[in-house]
Amino acid sequence: MGQWTEKRYSTRTVKKILVIDDDEKIAQALKIRLKPAGYEVLTAADGVYGLSLAMEHKPDLVILDIWMRVGGGFSVAYRLRERAPEVPVIFITASKRAELREMANNLGAVGFIEKPWQPEELLAAVTTALKGRSPSPVTPEHPSEPQPTAHRMATTVSNFPVTHP
Repeated sequence: MGQWTEKRYSTRTVKKILVIDDDEKIAQALKIRLKPAGYEVLTAADGVYGLSLAMEHKPDLVILDIWMRVGGGFSVAYRLRERAPEVPVIFITASKRAELREMANNLGAVGFIEKPWQPEELLAAVTTALKGRSPSPVTPEHPSEPQPTAHRMATTVSNFPVTHP
């Protein structure tokens, strides 16, 4: 009592990026590339866990794989837009299907990167996304997941129901 304590308020200057990709090697490669550039990086191996981390940690940016075994990328992005529309999303994919870019744009993506990516391309997309570009509003209808190719059919779950944590 009687002793005055100075309260220190800090503003977060390190940008927090959430990487959601079910390929651990890719998630780690992204983390290894982004951390030295000054970013705090969280990773999630599936869409359900990724959405939970996004709600808990409030990232400044989400890098989201389109094809995942649990919680497809477009379903996760749609749910993320409903819960945290201010968080920009960059999609990454190994697919060369042209309609995926359009679907990503319809969900308000601020970036779209094809695997394998160039490190400069990745950092440029991240820098651009974090400069305050506003995400697009949620589209009125839940987008359907693109149909996976035959070799991914066994490991991809389309429209996996993602529940709020």
